[in-house]
Amino acid sequence: MSSRSCSRNRGSQIFQQTIHSETKKKTKTEKEDNRKTTTYLSLIPVAGLLALTACKSTPQMANRPEFLSTYNHLRQVDELNWRYISPALLAQCNRFVVSPVKVLFTEFEGKPLTADQRQHTADFVRQAVVKALSDRYPIVTEGGADVAEIRIAVTDAYRTGGKLGLCVQGEILDNSNTQVMAVTRTEVSELYVANWENKATAQQIVGAWAERLRKAIDEAHAK
Repeated sequence: MSSRSCSRNRGSQIFQQTIHSETKKKTKTEKEDNRKTTTYLSLIPVAGLLALTACKSTPQMANRPEFLSTYNHLRQVDELNWRYISPALLAQCNRFVVSPVKVLFTEFEGKPLTADQRQHTADFVRQAVVKALSDRYPIVTEGGADVAEIRIAVTDAYRTGGKLGLCVQGEILDNSNTQVMAVTRTEVSELYVANWENKATAQQIVGAWAERLRKAIDEAHAK
């Protein structure tokens, strides 16, 4: 074989080795990139889940209407409810001023609430609280050494599926304006009804709120 032919063959072998080497490097790089991409994509659902979990852990507190004097003491009871109580301070409250109830939402199912609807809602919530307490705890109109103020707001009403949802915030302030009890609560009825503010369904929900309030006060006084 001539020296020229050998030179050509050798050059061809070197070229092929170079191509093969570059191909292996490229394949290795692609595999590493693919692994990085796969790892990154696998983290997305985890990050999303963590974000959702963080949001879900404070369902009401993130977008709450501001009503309570402070939210610092509240602790989560379940997914929809937060609560705080100081039995020792609450036990010193023997008489109560039930302030006019606030209705903080302005529409229901896309329709504005009338002034009459808002007033009716405020009245029947306040009446339920007075009814639940007044047989043992005097309801008064002025402050005093053992008098506490009960403040309540209905913050939302909504339809969810075939059910009625009502949201409430409430607190008890002693004569020094110290918060001795507080709650943010969402209640869902078994059956949705139109004109809910006039129906027994809503009255049952509100009545249950008032009875829980009475029970908490009774338990504080029993200790």
